[in-house]
Amino acid sequence: MVHECSHLQTLVTNLLSSTCSVSLTKVTMKQEYMLLQLTTTNITAAYPCCAVSSSSIHRRDQRSLTDLSWGTGTVRLQLRVRQFVYRNPHGERRIFTERLPALVAASARNTRRLITILRVVGMALGGKAGARLAAHLRLPTSPATVLRLVRTSPVPYLPVLQAVGVDVWA
Repeated sequence: MVHECSHLQTLVTNLLSSTCSVSLTKVTMKQEYMLLQLTTTNITAAYPCCAVSSSSIHRRDQRSLTDLSWGTGTVRLQLRVRQFVYRNPHGERRIFTERLPALVAASARNTRRLITILRVVGMALGGKAGARLAAHLRLPTSPATVLRLVRTSPVPYLPVLQAVGVDVWA
């Protein structure tokens, strides 16, 4: 069992971003979903506004996230994060939660991987058709969410035009 657990830890670590400092603590398999419990492993966390590190833990908190489906079931992540105390009296807030930007955006309920896939589906198919395809892929979402993700997607870089051609026959 210990050997299998180390393989599962390696698999989860490789599937998640290599820049994420998380450790797999427990796996729960249900018929309709798989629950992965993850804990952050960084010793300190950076204050979001000025990137000053803090190691003074205030409390622990749990975030529930949805990830890409694996096989026939959905994947849920329970991410245990810490809240730290910011000791600078001039800071906007005294307590802040550690962030894992490679895994999930601040206060998001879906992983970045899931959002990327839903954006691609939305770009290709639009709202209703994209939501139907996502449901077949076991990534249930609404057409409004698919369209919101498309609208908030970053604009791709387009180089500046060097020359414009004109068709004289048109």
